[in-house]
Amino acid sequence: MSTRAPVPSETRRSRVESEQEKLLSIEASAAVKEIAFAVRYVQISESLPQSEDLIYLNVETKECRRYCVELTVAGFKVVSYQYDTIATADTNSPYYETIYQLLDNVSPEYRLTFGEALIDKLKQVQETTDNQHN
Repeated sequence: MSTRAPVPSETRRSRVESEQEKLLSIEASAAVKEIAFAVRYVQISESLPQSEDLIYLNVETKECRRYCVELTVAGFKVVSYQYDTIATADTNSPYYETIYQLLDNVSPEYRLTFGEALIDKLKQVQETTDNQHN
């Protein structure tokens, strides 16, 4: 009985897949932290199955609209209007490259909150710059 050594391209592929798995998990965790200030609720789903190439987020906008959002290497996509649910009926929902793009499309309050946070940050930078020059 002989065992076959992995072909270099197979080894590279498995490393890439492993890195994508880690990156997807990191991206999901980062998305939760980064948008928490601008939504009512956000959490990685604990009910839906997760895998190395698929993670689900539950999000409630400030307008009180609930979404189950799929995250894959293709991006973020709304898959349901209820937490922890995958609605197969709406397969035309687009993928967004970032969670920000998705929220910008579905939540006017997100846009407003994000814009206000950006203005506040710019004011802080300006004040810091002014204080350094005085």
